[in-house]
Amino acid sequence: MTYKAKLRVHFDAEWTSNGYGIYDDETLPEEHYTLEIPCEDINTIQLFRFFGNIARTMGHNELGIMKGACSLAFNDMHSVEDMKKIADEFDLILSEDYAKEVNKLNAEIYDLKAKLSRCQQPDNPNYTEEEMYAMTAEEHYKEWSGLVPGSPNAVENGCKCPTMDNDEMPDGRKWVNGDCPLHGKVK
Repeated sequence: MTYKAKLRVHFDAEWTSNGYGIYDDETLPEEHYTLEIPCEDINTIQLFRFFGNIARTMGHNELGIMKGACSLAFNDMHSVEDMKKIADEFDLILSEDYAKEVNKLNAEIYDLKAKLSRCQQPDNPNYTEEEMYAMTAEEHYKEWSGLVPGSPNAVENGCKCPTMDNDEMPDGRKWVNGDCPLHGKVK
């Protein structure tokens, strides 16, 4: 016994000109599309590629199709664990993990700056400023709970600390507003 299956989609559109539009000469009065694929062995990636073709025939652009696919995969109807699996597969970072990744990269930068500083000043008996930043970087990340004052991720979470003033400041020396709900003084 053989199993055969087909998926068929029809798209029909009609347009009546009123004679006043600037696109009257460009718009087709009727469009009829039938898209059909065999689907006995189709996988989900092939299926979504087919749906992308359907969306294109209806006039959707590539960016809109990509947004639609992402909104289907990444929304509050799915578990965070499942979304992380998909994000990992496509080398993406969820916003929840973004601050952790940035903190790791910043610590790595501080460490490299400290090593470069020591190479440039091998006879300096004191710690260089860069070495001090590198040694205390982890403390500052813990102190800020991963949300560095004025950083985009902190601002998204309600931070009211200066953004431009803090842009070039090392993480351990940020300007903090007293009324900031994340970094201000606790009353």
